[in-house]
Amino acid sequence: MRQKQQGFSLIELVIVIVILGLLAATAIPRFLNVTDDAEDATVDGVAGGLATAVSFVRSQWEVDGRRNDVVVMDGHKVALDPRFGYPTGLTNTDATQMTAASCQQVFNDVLQNAPRNVLLSQDARRSRYLVSVEENNVPSSVDLNGNQVADLDTCVYYLTNTVKTNPDNGIAVAGITTSSPGVKGVTYVPGTGQISSFVN
Repeated sequence: MRQKQQGFSLIELVIVIVILGLLAATAIPRFLNVTDDAEDATVDGVAGGLATAVSFVRSQWEVDGRRNDVVVMDGHKVALDPRFGYPTGLTNTDATQMTAASCQQVFNDVLQNAPRNVLLSQDARRSRYLVSVEENNVPSSVDLNGNQVADLDTCVYYLTNTVKTNPDNGIAVAGITTSSPGVKGVTYVPGTGQISSFVN
């Protein structure tokens, strides 16, 4: 006795393909947005952690009686500008003389578990953040004595996977700024203590 084999009809196959196409058309954009949302959440999380850490340094500075240019946090020294009380690195004590290296020191020393980071001019393939400084970016701020202090610098921490890099050496392409399209990260102004995230 022979068994009769049956397959799918052409109409049934077309209907299944149409349904799969509709599902793919609605699901793919959602998956693409998940990456952007995750990057935004990462940047906001680092900005929040940095803000909390900077406020701890400032609080310790207040407890120590102000006017000092170093505080001890978790067993190591953090330098700060005594005119403002916000961290400026390991040895730098001037918010108008920040360098990319001193910005990196702030990031690594005040955060308990800082994400891997390198300077903007270094190979970024194994880092999460690229560190740079924008000199004289903030026109002025008022110090504790009521004096205007001009030309404050801004530390910039770029999320590495949003920055275009050279595939051969992992170094960021020239001209990256906080307003570059698609670039995300965090800024910190040691003269005001202001920390904010940027998403382009």
